[in-house]
Amino acid sequence: MGSAALLQRIDDLPRLPKAISELLDAVNDESATIKGIAEKVSKDQLITARVLRMANSAYFGRSREVATLDEAVIRLGMEKLRTLVIASSVVSAMPSIEGFDLADFWGHTFEVAVHCQAMAKKVDGVESDAAFTCAILHNIGDMLIAVVAPDKILEIKDEIARGLSKPEAEERVLGFDSAALGALLAENWKFPLQLVDGIRFQYQPKRSRPYSPLAGLLHTAKAIIAGWDEVCETDRSSWISQQAANAGLRLQMSDLAKTLEASRGQGYEIGKMLA
Repeated sequence: MGSAALLQRIDDLPRLPKAISELLDAVNDESATIKGIAEKVSKDQLITARVLRMANSAYFGRSREVATLDEAVIRLGMEKLRTLVIASSVVSAMPSIEGFDLADFWGHTFEVAVHCQAMAKKVDGVESDAAFTCAILHNIGDMLIAVVAPDKILEIKDEIARGLSKPEAEERVLGFDSAALGALLAENWKFPLQLVDGIRFQYQPKRSRPYSPLAGLLHTAKAIIAGWDEVCETDRSSWISQQAANAGLRLQMSDLAKTLEASRGQGYEIGKMLA
């Protein structure tokens, strides 16, 4: 995996600001109250604005527009509030990069997150919010490569054009792949091990020991998003089942194709609001 090359770049990774770190600690504290989290969120105007925008999105059950954080908290409840705060914090912590399309990046990121959250409800023992959070971080390594090695991006694209897979091309050029870099950042930010492993093994979930269902969800979600329009509607359930099997994932298939069809595009909406 080129661990030596990877470890040399640790100091180049973005640090999590203290205020955001404390906020993430709060939302991950099982004893935290909605009121306590809302008070902490309110101290960061940018995160507050992003939480409000997402609370008013169709994905999070918009019925009437909310204008204050207190209203958003009441509407969302603890679990959804936790998910939105984590998402907003991650977006806020990442740098702006010249020539990097943040709207497209976060749109695709949240589209994967929406798919993972929906499918996680069909996997025994996996929390849907954990799947959403893992997906928010899943391709952060791509952004970090643009930060730590911008001069190598064209080389990576050339290797892909020659027939290598994305992780193979990154490994050849950099000595590590984007998933490994993203997992390292998640470790530095003290996210749970299950999320770190989900990011690390997303390209090859069957290699995770023990098996990481979060990695399987990421692998499946990306395959579904990429191939959805090429599959006939009547064949989609069996096709989704095959994508999950390719990733070593056991999915309960009842109504899943309809659920995914209904949620398509909502992640792109969230990404545009946050970028």
